[in-house]
Amino acid sequence: MLARNETPFAAIGFAQLHRDGDLMACLAVRASYTLGADGAVELADRQETVLVDEHEGDPHRTPMRRVGDLIPFKPAADVTLVGSAHAPAGRPARTWPVELSVGGHTARLRVHGPRQWQPGLTLLKPTWKLGEAEPAAAVPLDYRRAAGGRFLGDPDGEVDRRNPIGPGIAHRDHTRPGRPFPAPQIDSPAAPVAGPYDAPEPQGFGPIPPWWEPRQRHAGTYDEAWKAERHPRLPGDFDYRFYQTAHPGLILPGYLHGSEAVRVSGCRPGGAALSFTLPGVVPVADHAWDDGRAVRSRLNLDGLHLDLSGERPRLDLTWRGWIARCPAYLFAVLSLLSLDEARGLPGCGAHGLTEAEDAA
Repeated sequence: MLARNETPFAAIGFAQLHRDGDLMACLAVRASYTLGADGAVELADRQETVLVDEHEGDPHRTPMRRVGDLIPFKPAADVTLVGSAHAPAGRPARTWPVELSVGGHTARLRVHGPRQWQPGLTLLKPTWKLGEAEPAAAVPLDYRRAAGGRFLGDPDGEVDRRNPIGPGIAHRDHTRPGRPFPAPQIDSPAAPVAGPYDAPEPQGFGPIPPWWEPRQRHAGTYDEAWKAERHPRLPGDFDYRFYQTAHPGLILPGYLHGSEAVRVSGCRPGGAALSFTLPGVVPVADHAWDDGRAVRSRLNLDGLHLDLSGERPRLDLTWRGWIARCPAYLFAVLSLLSLDEARGLPGCGAHGLTEAEDAA
């Protein structure tokens, strides 16, 4: 399927059955870069595909670190970041803002030092109030510190399916009063944590696993009718947005092109900002059939992943494309073009190749 990869990046070809029945010949490309303090973007020495989703530890208890490449198609681009928020000027603070901007799209968080829901009384009824945050020099940007988790005291062990690994949520029927419990350390001005029974949208920059609610809502209906009428095809109500792995606030309206400006503030030691520009390159596929047909198409830049957990920041970019695979289809050859060279090539949509793009 992938006969030759002439790009400097890692790539893989694989087949998958489309929701609507076509056999898909899929291509995925991953480019890994290191980032300098001056914004320099340098190709990393090691280029490799990621075959399965990677977690910090137990997938049901720890956050996802990297998303696997065996995804056939994404309708839009995901932006994700793993690392920690660092207090301004390197001095411990109780709360501070964090911001991630890609092109014209910006996502904002507020991080707080450790804090708890403290027992109290309201109209002589036991309740909790949000205690003051302790000063902190850094806070991991980790969904374990965002709103969500198990409903404390629930005998069935129910969890907030939007973020099952959060610190916990008080339940009016099951949570025993009189005991403090951890409060979220990550929220946003748009979704603040206000009360112990509140369930605001969990906030974060990291990737989201497929069994969390933001992705599961797009997975479709797997019932007896599906078994009888469609298996092994995907359900008819499956939505390819299932493969969007970013927080909903970091799923872009469309794809990235390359050459977008990226800025991260509040996530580097000392509080320094990180700014750089995406490389202006496009992987393209030359498809061939045994009856002499040939098509050249560009791949969609559908993923930007920043890893700020190490001493030197790292950037992964992912591109994807697919074409319907008939018996006459032979293979694809991948090469790399500039944005100008790729202008005018057809791209890839939910139903195969799309019209040529006039502007990159």
